Amino acid sequence: MVQQANAHWVVWITLLVGAMFSIMPLPEWLSLVRPAWVPLVVIYWVLALPERFGLFFAFITGLLLDVFQGSLFGLNSLGMMMVAFIVLSLHRRLRLFPVWQQAFMVFLMIGFYQLLLLWVRSAAGDTIPSVWYLLPSISSALIWPWVMSGLRFLRRYFRVV
Repeated sequence: MVQQANAHWVVWITLLVGAMFSIMPLPEWLSLVRPAWVPLVVIYWVLALPERFGLFFAFITGLLLDVFQGSLFGLNSLGMMMVAFIVLSLHRRLRLFPVWQQAFMVFLMIGFYQLLLLWVRSAAGDTIPSVWYLLPSISSALIWPWVMSGLRFLRRYFRVV
């Protein structure tokens, strides 16, 4: 049996796995539709345990992702905090939604996240705006049911509370 006090390491392991999936090399045509793995994991943990994981958790996760990806410092933190704020404000409703409605909300949240990243990167001169930039929000919404099921299994198995 796993003790409750030691179970929070599961959250950080899932974030590390999500970060590894987000930087894994893929062919260029496939990297266009790479899901936003870390925001998906943040959405799940904030939705599942809003009293434990909130804006500070999203901020720290975003900073770690900035370091991990080598992007503008604070860019992912801003996006993660925006996503966490939306989830925190709607978490009671989102929990009652069927999975397909949750996937649609994930599509919107990841879409806002992607647009914010695009806006800041294009203002910094990094990226040229393109419609293809929003493809990760579609793939993230499509895989949300499996991500949610897998993380729910881990949360229950390791008794993360």
